[in-house]
Amino acid sequence: MLATGGHTGQLSPDAVHSAIDAVLWEEYTREEQPSYISATNDFFFQQGSTVGDAFIWDEDTNVGAFQATAEQEEILNTDTFIGNQTTKRSQKWTKQIPISDEAFRADQVGKRARIGQQVGDRARLTQDKEAMLRTYGDAFAGTYHNTPDAVSLANNSHVTLKGATIDNLETGSLTPDNLWTVVTALANQRGQDSDAGSHRFEGIVVPFTLYKTCKEIMNSQLVANSAENNLNIFDTDFGTVRIAASIFLGSTYNSATNANTSYHVVGRNHMIQRKIFYGLGTTMIDPSKTDNDTWALRAKFNETTFPGSWTGYVGSNGTV
Repeated sequence: MLATGGHTGQLSPDAVHSAIDAVLWEEYTREEQPSYISATNDFFFQQGSTVGDAFIWDEDTNVGAFQATAEQEEILNTDTFIGNQTTKRSQKWTKQIPISDEAFRADQVGKRARIGQQVGDRARLTQDKEAMLRTYGDAFAGTYHNTPDAVSLANNSHVTLKGATIDNLETGSLTPDNLWTVVTALANQRGQDSDAGSHRFEGIVVPFTLYKTCKEIMNSQLVANSAENNLNIFDTDFGTVRIAASIFLGSTYNSATNANTSYHVVGRNHMIQRKIFYGLGTTMIDPSKTDNDTWALRAKFNETTFPGSWTGYVGSNGTV
């Protein structure tokens, strides 16, 4: 094994000599932003594990509503089945940082220990960023994942196993009236058997730039941005709706069209998944196992996030 670069006295001579008074390390409060959503959030991501390095599932038709039957009329049979088998392979994520033996032994500023802390932070950042970009941030394009019916998560052309069309795509910008349209679509959503499903509005996901607007709409006692004194039903009738805001959904980190205006509502039974093959692990490889007398810090985790189906979710791209 040849491990070159990384942390060396040549790259960071000040780290192995006593010529400086201090290093000004960057530290962040990213995870302390209001309503921050992480990949480990067990409401907005259905958590679980893979069997092997992939997750394989089918969808189910349910059984449909009962049928009116007259006296002594033949009782009709109902087909119920599973289908749309889909496989998602788990993704390995890695970070390796070589540390020359000289830099390891002569560390004067705590760089070696700081690398370990930085690796942990950047692992969490990668998990959170990729979880958002590959699910909610990809809901309208399907660049990373489609639902098992082969269209994007937010789409007006979903097809149930029984052949009905489902529309869970809205276009209104985030206002009280437009949010009510989205919530109504969630309440009216059909099941796979084409009969009523219906999901209660229990969570909303927005890019951080929409957090202020979302908070005002959700938590005002009266309807936000209105001269009328109507009660705000989002504050009174839906209990504690979870608000989640992510910097990774906005256009700074998300190249999707309408990134700054899109928002997403879910019920508790949505099917946006996070499946873990194995969690974060770190290994320090000592110089006896490398060809150039170098230590190597290796870290990796293996997981995937994806929409398992469209049920329990409605998205709006906020363009109107």
